[in-house]
Amino acid sequence: MSKPPPDLRRRDLLAQSFALAMIVACAGPEKEPPSPTDDTGEPSGDDTSADDTSADDTSGETATETGDSATETGGETGGETGGETAEPEATCEGASEPLPSTCESTSGDGEGPYYRTEYPERVNLNVLEEAGDELLVDGRLLDERCKPVVGATVDLWHATPKGIYDMSGDYHCSGRAITDSQGGFCFRTLRPPPYSNGMGGFLAAHLHWNVLISGEKRLTTQTYFADDPELDATTKPADLVKTVEPISEGLGRVRVEFVLRPR
Repeated sequence: MSKPPPDLRRRDLLAQSFALAMIVACAGPEKEPPSPTDDTGEPSGDDTSADDTSADDTSGETATETGDSATETGGETGGETGGETAEPEATCEGASEPLPSTCESTSGDGEGPYYRTEYPERVNLNVLEEAGDELLVDGRLLDERCKPVVGATVDLWHATPKGIYDMSGDYHCSGRAITDSQGGFCFRTLRPPPYSNGMGGFLAAHLHWNVLISGEKRLTTQTYFADDPELDATTKPADLVKTVEPISEGLGRVRVEFVLRPR
């Protein structure tokens, strides 16, 4: 059998190569599988991003609402709390002052007819919540060497703002304290007024005191107020007349220091 001429073989090879090239060209590049989509045809990746943004927005709204609520609550609470003025507490500030270097025994004064031996131990003596000017009484008890007297009984009683002594079981405007480690004691009460002496005149306003140690009376005295118009200071020992320090409207402080006579 005779061989085809070289030119014919060359044409056959070219034709086969061309046909193969056309097949490859028609097949095209390999396509990636399509991304899953939702009903709208938008890629699900975008939806996920949108959902995340929506969640962030919702979280932001919740946080804002919560913050507003907290702000409102805090504002109301703070406003109410801030608007109220807390009453100053009765404190024995006199006991915190430096001790004197010398001491003279406190002058005595009359007990009067209204002393009772069973006063309750308490700081607040306005047990009936009666209206009137309030008075903080800060005190200290010392011996003749200016040393604090610890554990002594201090009884205080005085007239009410109506100018009478309460003799009921309430013990209104009266009470008892036990001196602390600094000899201190304190009361919160109502400032007594001058009251009738039964002879057409008035007695100067005053506080009554008894100091007892182991049940024995060691001092009976009174305290007067320097600004009392009914007070005749020339008739009272100077150490019993005290100045009332104003704290606020309707509230003052008086400080007393008692020194016991030596035994």
